[in-house]
Amino acid sequence: MFKNMGLKFKIILGSCVTLVLMVVLGFVSINANKALTQSNQWVDHTHIVIAEANSIIAAGVDMETGMRGYLLAGKEGFLDPYKGGQKKFYDLVAALSKTVDDNPVQVQLLSEVKDNIDAWQKDVTEVQIGLRRQIGDAKTMNDMADIVGQAKGKVYFDKFRGQVAEFISREAKVMNDRQAVADGATKKNE
Repeated sequence: MFKNMGLKFKIILGSCVTLVLMVVLGFVSINANKALTQSNQWVDHTHIVIAEANSIIAAGVDMETGMRGYLLAGKEGFLDPYKGGQKKFYDLVAALSKTVDDNPVQVQLLSEVKDNIDAWQKDVTEVQIGLRRQIGDAKTMNDMADIVGQAKGKVYFDKFRGQVAEFISREAKVMNDRQAVADGATKKNE
């Protein structure tokens, strides 16, 4: 069939086939590029989530530091880091829960982190802060030193740090999976 075609038709057909192949290759490249871009966006998203999780730890540490400072010094100004850290903690947990709302397991873990800090505040910090206010500058400060020495809050904070570490570990795994998808999309283009 190709033998019976004229030269002009063969040239046009050859050009059309080349053009069609270029268009197909263009579509394949565009789709692969979109997949790579989307995958990279998810990897960036995960980096942000991990940074926010680390900020939650920092807010918790601020709370703990402020509480301990107040227990030792007995001056209300030492509670400023506690109060600031408390507001920041709850704001960050709420914001991060919205950020990862596509991942119910992570949202649940953040809820557990919040519940743990709520319990720490109820069972440890508010009790100790109240006791410190009652003691004031009296000689019963030894009682406060004994309470601080019992390290009741350590149980909560160890759990808190473990929960956030687990959250970060899960996000790192998700990021690695997403990075593998991005790498696969890149290799397809090569």
